[in-house]
Amino acid sequence: MDMGIRDKVTIITGASLGIGKSVAQIFAQEGAKLAICARSGEVLASLAEELREQHGCTVLPVAADLSTQAGVDECITRTLEHFGHIDILVNNAGAIRAGGLLDKPDADWQEDWQLKMFGYIRMMRGVFPELEKQGGGRIVNIIGNGGRMPSAGYLAGAGANAGLMAITKGVAEQGAPLNILVNAVNPGPVHTPRWDGMVAAVAKQRNADAKVVEDAMVASIPLRRPGEPEEVSSVALFLASRHASYITGEIIQVDGGAANCL
Repeated sequence: MDMGIRDKVTIITGASLGIGKSVAQIFAQEGAKLAICARSGEVLASLAEELREQHGCTVLPVAADLSTQAGVDECITRTLEHFGHIDILVNNAGAIRAGGLLDKPDADWQEDWQLKMFGYIRMMRGVFPELEKQGGGRIVNIIGNGGRMPSAGYLAGAGANAGLMAITKGVAEQGAPLNILVNAVNPGPVHTPRWDGMVAAVAKQRNADAKVVEDAMVASIPLRRPGEPEEVSSVALFLASRHASYITGEIIQVDGGAANCL
């Protein structure tokens, strides 16, 4: 099926591993022109070469810290210098650390939100005028189901994710008259290095066997398994494609049924 994104200039943040890397791979497979952004220049350069060899696509690696306005400006400016315009933004950078009301200090909240929440906001603000010049475009925010399922041990993540869901809907309203479609994907547990790290951290905290901990975490998911990165990236691809031309302001759960709410 032709997704209609061949030669579309696409910025993918947090592209060096996990879901972001999977997004880069599936967009490259569809022939998009990619600007892949993350902090690790060495990892990005390796991924860029891999994508070129496998798919023959054009890839610009941009090493930048998107927790800062300077990093955001670097990503957008270099993309425009290289490609001349922007068609699609996939926001994915940032993983908020666990912590509750009494054990997560202000500095940790601020550091985490600078990348996940303000990074997304700044990237959207930066590309919005460029998409308007193009006569429209797509923004896809990879957020997370913590905003719909807040927990005492993940307050900063729940707050940022809920905020980004609301912001996605608001920006979608602003973009609709300009043909800028803005949607979000809420992944649940996904089998990435972050999942493995989370299992290990919980096992250490509880002084328990990692396999026992993982089995208990999986048991809480109706489909009884974590997702795979491509199960999230394929939804992001659909939302950026020509087949989603009448969808905006939507937040799609990809979580194996974990979010038992409307």
